[in-house]
Amino acid sequence: MPVTHLSADAQHGFSLIEVLVAMLILAIGLLGLAALQTQGVRFNHDAHVRTAATVLAYDIVDKMRLNRANKADFTTANFPVRNLPDDEDPPYSTENPPYNCTGADATVASVATDLACWLNGIELGLPLGSATIEQQAAPDDDLFDITIMWLDREPRQFGAQMRLAQTQAECEAITSRIWLAPPGQCFVSQTWTVWP
Repeated sequence: MPVTHLSADAQHGFSLIEVLVAMLILAIGLLGLAALQTQGVRFNHDAHVRTAATVLAYDIVDKMRLNRANKADFTTANFPVRNLPDDEDPPYSTENPPYNCTGADATVASVATDLACWLNGIELGLPLGSATIEQQAAPDDDLFDITIMWLDREPRQFGAQMRLAQTQAECEAITSRIWLAPPGQCFVSQTWTVWP
């Protein structure tokens, strides 16, 4: 059987097809890498917020231990009044916090100052952060439940869509989530039971 050789004219464009196939494979790989990077950033943010919430919870527990004689005063009922911003004021920030935590004498630790500074950390450090502190009833009245909530920004798979929970049923089907009606959004709720 004779060997046939392709002429020079028949080989034109062969290298161009190889380059196009290689570029297609590279593009698919880069799209996958971009999706992986986006998901990594999202998970990293979620981990950062959870760590911040844990640090804030342990911060108030330490303050309760330092002021053990008044630990029963560290409850939601004793939270200070939130400063209502004037229309001319800038939004809440470290220069304009939502609670006044300077106290009469900043060198003296007091429950009111500790709670105000802690609540500033909650509101400024967590997305739409809020907190409650409840003392358990007797015989476990030495135990306190510290609950911190923040806006859940982690999308979930709902049917064929990857999105945030949009209804109360979708939100409460996820572990440690609670639906708050006034904003109409899903919040992460984490509780620490502590013995200060």
